[in-house]
Amino acid sequence: MKRLLCSLALLLGSFSAAIAAWTDNSISFGGQTRLYRTYLPAGYDASRPASLIVVLHGLGGSMNDADNVGITQIADTANIILLSPQALDFNSPLGLVSAAWNSGIVVNVPVIGPVAVNGAVDDVGFIKAMMDAARQQYAVNPVRVYVCGASLGGFMTQRLACEAPGYFAAAASVMGTYALALPPCSPGKMVPVVHFHGTKDEVVSWNGDLLFNGSAFPVGLSVDDLIARWVSLDGCNPAPLHEVWPDSNSDSLYAEHYSYSDASGNSRVELFKVNNGTHAWYSGASTNGDIDYAGEIWKFFNKQYRTGATGVKEPGGQSLAVTLYPNPAIQLIRIRSAVWLDKVQICDLYGRVVATCALSGNQEVDIRNLNPGLYGMQLYTAEGDRGFAKFVKQ
Repeated sequence: MKRLLCSLALLLGSFSAAIAAWTDNSISFGGQTRLYRTYLPAGYDASRPASLIVVLHGLGGSMNDADNVGITQIADTANIILLSPQALDFNSPLGLVSAAWNSGIVVNVPVIGPVAVNGAVDDVGFIKAMMDAARQQYAVNPVRVYVCGASLGGFMTQRLACEAPGYFAAAASVMGTYALALPPCSPGKMVPVVHFHGTKDEVVSWNGDLLFNGSAFPVGLSVDDLIARWVSLDGCNPAPLHEVWPDSNSDSLYAEHYSYSDASGNSRVELFKVNNGTHAWYSGASTNGDIDYAGEIWKFFNKQYRTGATGVKEPGGQSLAVTLYPNPAIQLIRIRSAVWLDKVQICDLYGRVVATCALSGNQEVDIRNLNPGLYGMQLYTAEGDRGFAKFVKQ
C-alpha cells in the first residue's frame, strides 16, 4: 500500500508538467542559414524565467547529439532551456571535414602547412545571434546562462568564455582546451570554468595535442596550463582542494576532483581528471556511478548562482550514512543504511520537493513515474535524524 501511495504521488507530480520537446530552428547569419535546436523543459512557464545552456557538439557531430549526454534529463527537473547549434562543414585542403567549429584551432599539416579549421566562419557571432534570438522568444534568467561543449565543442566553449564573456555566467569544457593560435585569453571579468579530461584521451591528449595516425599535432593548451590560466584569470588560490573519488567497480577508471576557490572561498575553477579515461563523455550509467559529466556540469553551474550550494538542498550538520542502489535506476531505488528509515523526500535539481513517501519494511522507493533526470533524496528516521543521497532516474 505504501508503495502504491508513493507511486500515485509521483504520478500526480508528472501530470502537472508540460511535455518537453526539441524544435528545429534557423537564423540567417554571415550570409548563410545557420541551424540550431531548442529544448524546452517539461513544465516551462514564461512567468518563471528558465536557465539556459548552450550545448556544443564535437567534430563531425550534429545538433542532435545534445540529446545523448544526459543534459535533457537534468533540464526537465531544473527548468533549463537548451540550445544546440550546428557547425558548418569545412572544405579543407585535405578534403571535406563535416561539422567543424571555428574554435581557433590551426593544424600544421606536413607539406601543406598551417590549416585554420573553418577559419573564415564567425561561429562566435553566430552563437551570440542564436542566443539573442532565443532570449527574445523565451523567458530566460539573464544571470543563469551557460555554455558547455565536448571535444572540438570544448575548444569552442573555451573560445566563447574568452571572447563572449558577457553572454555566460560559467562554462564547462569536456575533452577540449584553448586553441594555441588564439590570442591570450582576456575576458575582462571572472568566468567560472570547469574542465573534464581523461588521462588516456586518444584524440586530444592531456598535453593539448591532436593525436592522429600516430602523430601528435599541437593545437591547444595542456590541461594543466588551461587550469593554471583560469585560476589566474579568476583570481583563485592556486592551491586546490583535492579529492580522489572511488573506483566502485574496480575498472581502473576513477576521477580526481580539483577545486580552486576565490578570496571568499567560492569554487570558481574546477578540474575533473579522469584517470585512464579516454575520449568519451562519461555518465553515471557508464561508470557505475563513479562520475556523471552532465550532473557535475550542472552542479558547477548551479553553485555559481547559489554560492556555496547546489540546487538540491543538501542537509547541514551530521548526516546518516546511506547508499542508494541500483543507481542509476529505472523502477525501484533500494536503500542501505545502518538504521531504520521512516520516510523520504525526493527533490529535483531546482530544489522542489516532487514526492514524499513513507517507507515500508523493504526500505525501497518506487520511482517509475518520475521523469528521467538527476534527483536528491532526503531520508529520515522516526527520531528525526536524516541522511541525503543523489540518484539518477533513467
